[in-house]
Amino acid sequence: MKRLAEIEQRAQEIHAMLGGEDEIDMEAVQTELRSLADEKSKIEQRMQVQKDLSDGMLTGKKIEIPQVKEERKMSVETMKIEEVLASAEYRSAYFKNLQGKELNDVEKRTLTTAANSVGAAVPTITQNQIIDKLRQYSILYPRIGVVNVAGNVTLVVANAKNAAAWKAEGTNGTAADDTVTSVTLGGNEIIKLVEISAKANAMTIDALESYIVDEIARQLAIAFENAILNGTGSANDQPQGILTGITWTAGTNMINWLATSVVSYDNIVDGLALLPTLYHQNAVFVMSRKTFWSGIKKIKATDGTPLMTYNPQDGVKFSILGYPVLVDDYIADDVILLGDLNYYKWNNAAPVAIESSREAAFISGKTVYRGMAVADGKVALAEAFVKISKTGL
Repeated sequence: MKRLAEIEQRAQEIHAMLGGEDEIDMEAVQTELRSLADEKSKIEQRMQVQKDLSDGMLTGKKIEIPQVKEERKMSVETMKIEEVLASAEYRSAYFKNLQGKELNDVEKRTLTTAANSVGAAVPTITQNQIIDKLRQYSILYPRIGVVNVAGNVTLVVANAKNAAAWKAEGTNGTAADDTVTSVTLGGNEIIKLVEISAKANAMTIDALESYIVDEIARQLAIAFENAILNGTGSANDQPQGILTGITWTAGTNMINWLATSVVSYDNIVDGLALLPTLYHQNAVFVMSRKTFWSGIKKIKATDGTPLMTYNPQDGVKFSILGYPVLVDDYIADDVILLGDLNYYKWNNAAPVAIESSREAAFISGKTVYRGMAVADGKVALAEAFVKISKTGL
């Protein structure tokens, strides 16, 4: 059949193009190859039916006509917005739109439907990849209390110190409320810009998604990490950090060592003694790399046993007296934070948004991609943390 030969010839031409050095729109090539393969399959199926029909007429056999399944077209109009955002068609439309490429009819409908409902929302699979990468790059984020509530949110936290009370048979129980506190989280904008050259911007959707997700998640992790420890609060449009948000008092929730000395075994043990028992089960130490290797690593008990132990089978690996050690670049040297990080609360008030612009880098021909998160964080219970540091820090 003539058309079958034309399909074979076109497939060979595309194969030759792929072996050359000219720049190629891989998305267009893949779409055309899928279309050619589909058309070839239908032609071959028609030819087989014709052959079976001819053979049946010659032999007098009953002819079995195969049932061809009718292709179901994607009906965006009847889909829930969650289904649209999770569809492959929307993901393709979203990234092709960022790249300024032409969309097919289905992609145009999915993008329009989503835009009318939630704006230029990041595809569900991409959003999940950003969160997964964020948790990989950040040391602290996977351990804090994270919620995802649109807009402002107030979280109620109880310290659960009051135990159930014993009583005599037949007498009424006495209510003893836990000490309850609440923390209100708003929204602060965090922005990361990524510049991509014109040539790189022609990459496939999978490659572009991987690159953008990795760059944005890595930079957001840095911003989140620093904010969790050192954020100055809503007055400066930042989350409030643990070290900056708690009032530290020597002997109550802080242990100091002299400026002329180094951290000692007793400093660590005294710090553990200040942390209420309730928070020990999930407590961790957080410190800088210099503090860890130049200070903690050198400490030994009176019997010569190192304070720090190493367990290659543990995900954290390093521990002090059984408590995991998190080495972080965003805590000051000679400062050690001890506590249950789950009592630092964080709200992602809006999903990560990704947009592109060619105007900002018009002269260079680059495309600027902007990743923006809206989030806030605060300490929910100050009593869940202890600081061990050099005097004056």
